[in-house]
Amino acid sequence: MATAEVVIPEGKPARTRVLGAWWSTAVGLAGTGVIVAQEAERTSPGREVFWNEVPGWLAYTLMAALVGLLVYGLVRHATIWMIGKPTPGILDDLPNRLRNMTRFGLTQDKLRRDRYAGIMHWCILSSIVMLTFVTAQVAIDDDLQLHFLTGNYYLFYSFYGDLFGLIGLVGVGMALYRRYFDNYHRIRWDERLEDHLIIWGLGLVLLTGFAVETFRILATELEQHPDWATWSFVSASGALFFSIFEMSESQMLFAHYWSWLTHVVIAFGWLGLIVFTKLDHLLFAPVNAFFLRTDAPGRLNAIPNIEEREVFGVGQIQDFTWKQLFELDACVRCGRCTNVCPANLAGQPLSPMHLIQDLKRHLADVGPEIQRVGHEGGDVRAVSTVAMVGEVIQDETLWACRTCGACVQECPVLIEHVPTIVDMRRYLVLDEARIPATAQQALENMEMRGHPWRGTAFERTTWMEGLGEVPIFDGSQEYLYWVGCSGSLVERNLPITRSVFRLLRESGASFGVLGQEETCNGDPARRLGNEYLYQILAQQLIETFKAKNVQRVITNCPHCFNTFKNEYPQFDGHFEVLHHTEFLAKAVQQRTLVPKFPIATTSVTYHDSCYLGRLNGVYDAPREILSVLPGAQLREMQRTKSAGLCCGAGGGNMWQEELGERRVNHVRTEEATTTGATGLVSNCPFCIQMFEDGIPAIQPDEDSRMRAFDVAELLEQAVLGPDAAKA
Repeated sequence: MATAEVVIPEGKPARTRVLGAWWSTAVGLAGTGVIVAQEAERTSPGREVFWNEVPGWLAYTLMAALVGLLVYGLVRHATIWMIGKPTPGILDDLPNRLRNMTRFGLTQDKLRRDRYAGIMHWCILSSIVMLTFVTAQVAIDDDLQLHFLTGNYYLFYSFYGDLFGLIGLVGVGMALYRRYFDNYHRIRWDERLEDHLIIWGLGLVLLTGFAVETFRILATELEQHPDWATWSFVSASGALFFSIFEMSESQMLFAHYWSWLTHVVIAFGWLGLIVFTKLDHLLFAPVNAFFLRTDAPGRLNAIPNIEEREVFGVGQIQDFTWKQLFELDACVRCGRCTNVCPANLAGQPLSPMHLIQDLKRHLADVGPEIQRVGHEGGDVRAVSTVAMVGEVIQDETLWACRTCGACVQECPVLIEHVPTIVDMRRYLVLDEARIPATAQQALENMEMRGHPWRGTAFERTTWMEGLGEVPIFDGSQEYLYWVGCSGSLVERNLPITRSVFRLLRESGASFGVLGQEETCNGDPARRLGNEYLYQILAQQLIETFKAKNVQRVITNCPHCFNTFKNEYPQFDGHFEVLHHTEFLAKAVQQRTLVPKFPIATTSVTYHDSCYLGRLNGVYDAPREILSVLPGAQLREMQRTKSAGLCCGAGGGNMWQEELGERRVNHVRTEEATTTGATGLVSNCPFCIQMFEDGIPAIQPDEDSRMRAFDVAELLEQAVLGPDAAKA
């Protein structure tokens, strides 16, 4: 049997001679050939090419296998995504897309609410990135014989390699604590074996990496160059620990060899999990952040050329866009979306996480066959024997959505759940004619009467009674005051409309109203899935606005605000839009409105409506008004601003019966009552209606019951006096 010849320079320590002889025998038995162990005394720091490194062919074989596996996995995913429809404008606005990728995909900005998880993810991600850089430098230094890991840089390299290894272990420890000791409920909702493999595997990668460096230092630097070794402060500590056992040279060699081999195998195996587990979010999350829409989050996509379409909504998996299918694979099952979903919190049949996961499983089941049949020119709509909408995703799940955007706001991998849900609603309404009876009545009323309120006794001009002369917009005024359906046709909201009107008049604003010419702008129809009716109503109203030369609009309702501002531009309706709280806050700032009377309700809590706050970022204007009301004390709820909870009316649920354990408005009202405030203030007619229903349910005693107000009602009291409304 051939043996390896080991050349040992004369004058070397006995330890080196023993190690050389041991390794010579090992390599000879393996039939590897000749190893020349070269060791020279070093006078400046440098990384020594260790004498028992894993053979290069093994590392590069594993690397080639990993690259092949990753390429295979990505190609397999991509070919399935491509069964979806095109995604227009996906490469528009590149600067913002690159910023999103950096902010959300790399710096984990979406986890800022969960500081623990944010630190944990930063520790793990930074460790992976930096240790990959460390490993790459070793390969370049050794294999290309560049020998740049010398001098002071070698010491710095040793330091940050150990530092980020330790940071990674801190992140792993935090993950293990949360999963096994913190009883953190979200991670139990859809727990799988892969979740445990990922975190334990990463921990083993880091620990075996430290083991490799520990035994290298023990054999090469601890005794001869202890001042160099201390730069690898974690591994040097390990080397000091093992030195007390007085290991022989052969034992050190054995330990180093097998720790390195174990490290390499586990590391490549862990990276291979990217193809088969949710670990793929390491790649998909930054990419999905790049694909994130750069327009308004409150905007739904229009169905182009709707009169020419055969299928209007999304009834089968291939009807989604490829970007929506990509999002399914990006989901990491963290449960953050479900944790903030108002329907889920009320025990209603919607979990955004499970909806995405159910669609992902359905895509895996039918996607390959759809792809094959499509390539063969067959009927892809006949592939699946299971109805995606109705069986995979239940009708009641789709109708429970409030379109509030809380799920989208919280998703760390930037999945946009709401457009996906509304697309399936469109299929239910326009293709299948399956819609809750009360919602159908609202749609029929919009089509026939121009508003969704069935059985109302009011007219568009009822609110004007007792206000004197109300100017009708004729194009000469600066603003159109848009009252909206709820502001003119719902009894509780008439006083709010009058308050806004009196404040506009008091401020000296140039404005007018449309009166009987107002009609529904279509928002309820679009959210309920009737895109066809929405486009008809939108185009009619845009023509009216243009004919009257409307340039600037003040709205009562955040839903109207969002529609005019973000969705009418899709149909060439471009107007400057203000919510009434924005205009009134500016008027207070400019002193055209001066609050001077103490308000009757001094202790108030403020509810951020979803369509003004989360979807359009207007948080400060209403609070600026409340802050200047004489005697007012604002008590914020636990869920506030972008974390605020929906009142329950969004997504057309104002006109639906709720299914589940509780009503969403009762959940939100309960949160308001815990503040101890006597007034619950909002800026939206839908919210006011929901609280008028929720407050009596939570506080049956009428004498101690809190009251619901619009911001404008309290400002009117402060500016015009407590009896202004009566006068």
